[in-house]
Amino acid sequence: MSSTPVPFYFDSMFWTAVAAVVAFLALILSQLPPVRVLLRQTRLSMQPYDRLNVTDRLGNPNVNLHVQLLNTGGRLVRVRSLVLELSPDEGPKFSLPAQTYSRADGTPGSFLFTPFGLEPDKEWANFVGFFAPFSMNDERTSKQLIKELKADIGVKLRNQSQEARDRKELVEGDAMCVEKLQEFFKSNKRWQSGEYTAVLKLQCEPEQASQVRKFRFTLFEADIQELDERASRYKIGAGVYYTDAEQTEVYPRIKDLD
Repeated sequence: MSSTPVPFYFDSMFWTAVAAVVAFLALILSQLPPVRVLLRQTRLSMQPYDRLNVTDRLGNPNVNLHVQLLNTGGRLVRVRSLVLELSPDEGPKFSLPAQTYSRADGTPGSFLFTPFGLEPDKEWANFVGFFAPFSMNDERTSKQLIKELKADIGVKLRNQSQEARDRKELVEGDAMCVEKLQEFFKSNKRWQSGEYTAVLKLQCEPEQASQVRKFRFTLFEADIQELDERASRYKIGAGVYYTDAEQTEVYPRIKDLD
């Protein structure tokens, strides 16, 4: 008589194989985002802080703005670039690309703003520095003017009396050097009093994650005076080859247009 076949579910080898397959699938699935995340659309939210810092470098306009990026979608988003386009109500518009950033957590120093990836549910929130680099010619000119002023002040400081050194007296650079720097400032100056429309453009991969935010801000006459007064301190090197600790910051409030 032939023996009755043993049902497969009584076979211990079968269940061992099933357990191995289940364990393998569990391992694979544990490495993948939850289904609820995968089903989300590719999306990134961008939120600027309600104030920005307006400044300049030898007249060349700079803006510092706290920017928060949050990946609310289900895929990795690669942030390619961030640009601030500014249109004064009177005068030509100009663009300031993001060049540097400093960490909001207090980490010292500044870092180059370069493309980076942002995972789902991850946040990037830092202070971003926007400015357009000098042209090659302006870069060459500014470095030469700075070098001449620094050398002139250096000689005068070395020739100071010990009493003057003890009092930490400041010395002024040659009038011609200072005048050239102030003329350079005027030729690069873009800030003026009035209303500005700003467009903050975020370029991402994939493209559908890119964002645009629009807002307005006002620079009052007193703000421009504060910025212009910095040029009067070029004569001692402040704001030229060392940071001017006494400079007054300008922080206009923004009004969201979105």
